[in-house]
Amino acid sequence: MLETYRGIPHLLDTWVVLTGMTVPIAISSARRPGSPVPRIAALLMPAAFALILAATLSPTSHRLPGIGSCGTHLTTTGGLTSIQGLLNVLLFIPAAGLLTLASGRPADGIAAGIGMSAAVEAVQALIPPLGRSCQLHDLIANTGGAFAGVGLAAGLQVALRAATRPVILTNPGYVVEHSAILVRRPAARHRRPELAPVLAKARPVARAR
Repeated sequence: MLETYRGIPHLLDTWVVLTGMTVPIAISSARRPGSPVPRIAALLMPAAFALILAATLSPTSHRLPGIGSCGTHLTTTGGLTSIQGLLNVLLFIPAAGLLTLASGRPADGIAAGIGMSAAVEAVQALIPPLGRSCQLHDLIANTGGAFAGVGLAAGLQVALRAATRPVILTNPGYVVEHSAILVRRPAARHRRPELAPVLAKARPVARAR
C-alpha cells in the first residue's frame, strides 16, 4: 500500500540513497551503443524503480498486528478512486514506460510492473513492522499504471519511427521508361524499315536441279 507522502517521513532520503546505489548501473546502461532514446531511458530507469521501492517499502509510523493478510475489498480506504489510488497508478507509469523504451519490448514493461507490484504487496504482508497493508486494489492500480506507462512508451516509439523513417523519392514511370531505353536497341529498330524494300525486290534464288 502506498501511503501518502505525509505518512512516509524518510521518502526523499530513501529514494536518494537507492538512486545513488544504482548510478553505476545507470551509467553503464547509458553507454551502450544505439539510438539516444533507449540510452536516456536506461539512464533514468533505475531512479524510477528506486522511487517505487522507496514509496512502497519505507517504514511508516503505523503498526499492523497481522502477518500475511491482504485486503480484497475494492471499496476500502485508499481505493482506486481516491488520491492514494491515483498515486499508485502514477507511481508505476515512469518505470514501466522507461523499461519499454530501454528494451524496445512492451512485454518487459508489463511483466516488470505486474511482478514488482505483486512482490511489493507480498513484502508488505509478510513484514508488519513496515506499517504497510497489502491491498488488492493497490495491485490493480499498480498494474494499470504499468499498462499506461507501456502505452505511452509504445506511442512515443511509433512517433519516433515515423519521424526518422527515410523518404525515398522515386518515380516508377521514369524508372521503367529509363530502364526500357537502356534495354532497347534503337539501331536495329530503324534498320528494319530500310531493309524491307530491298527484301521485297530481291528475287528468289532458283534451286539447282
